[in-house]
Amino acid sequence: MENRRLETAKRIGTGLAFVVFPIVFIFAFAIHPDLFSLAVVTDVNTRIGEFHGNRLMHLGHALMLLTVPLLIVVALKFMEMLTERGAWLGFVGCVVAVFGAVMLAVDKTALCLVPSAFDTLPEAEFEQMLPGLEAMFSFKGWLALLYLLPLLPIGFMIQGVGLYLGRAIPRWQSASLIIAMVLLGVSAAVDIDLFGLVASAILAIALVPFGIQLIKGSNRGSQTTPA
Repeated sequence: MENRRLETAKRIGTGLAFVVFPIVFIFAFAIHPDLFSLAVVTDVNTRIGEFHGNRLMHLGHALMLLTVPLLIVVALKFMEMLTERGAWLGFVGCVVAVFGAVMLAVDKTALCLVPSAFDTLPEAEFEQMLPGLEAMFSFKGWLALLYLLPLLPIGFMIQGVGLYLGRAIPRWQSASLIIAMVLLGVSAAVDIDLFGLVASAILAIALVPFGIQLIKGSNRGSQTTPA
C-alpha cells in the first residue's frame, strides 16, 4: 500500500512538472518589454534597461528559476520512456538537458536574482553598479559558462528525436517538442523573446495534455510501439 502511494505521488508530481513548466515559460516570456520587436539586442545597456524597475519581469525570472527541477523531472521521464533503439537518445539527451538546466539556474541566479537586488538601491547607487552589471551581462569571467545554456534545448531535441522515432508519444507531440526547442535555442541566441513565447505555447499544447494524462493515471504514451 505504501509503495502504491509513493508511485502515485511520483506519477502526479511528474505530471505536474509537464503542466507547470510550459505555463511558467509562457508567463516569463510574455511579460518582457518590446515583446513583438524582432530586433536583435546586442547592447548591454538595453538589456539592463529592460529589467531596471520592472518587478514583474523579476518575478517571471524567479519563477523560471524554480522550474529548473521540473525540467530535470521531465528529462528523466523522457529517458525512462525511451527504450530499445531510443534508449541511447534518451540517456544522452537527458544528460545534456540536465546540464543545460543547471546552466539555466546559473543564468537566472546571476543575471536575474542578483540584478533584482541591485534594483532595490536608490537610483544614484544603482548607476554606480552599472560597470559591474555590464561585465555580468557581457559574460565576463566564469560567467562565460552561460554560453553552454543552449545545451538545454539541444538535450530535449535529442530526446524529441528519440520519442519521434520510437513513437513513445504521438508523433505530433514529439515533433512539437523538437520545433519548440529549436525556437527556444534561436530565442536564446538572438535574444528575441517572441520566439521564446511561441516556443512555450507550442510546448504547452504538446506537453500539458500529456501531463494531465499522467496525473489522471490514464497515460498510454509511455508504452513504446514499433516505428
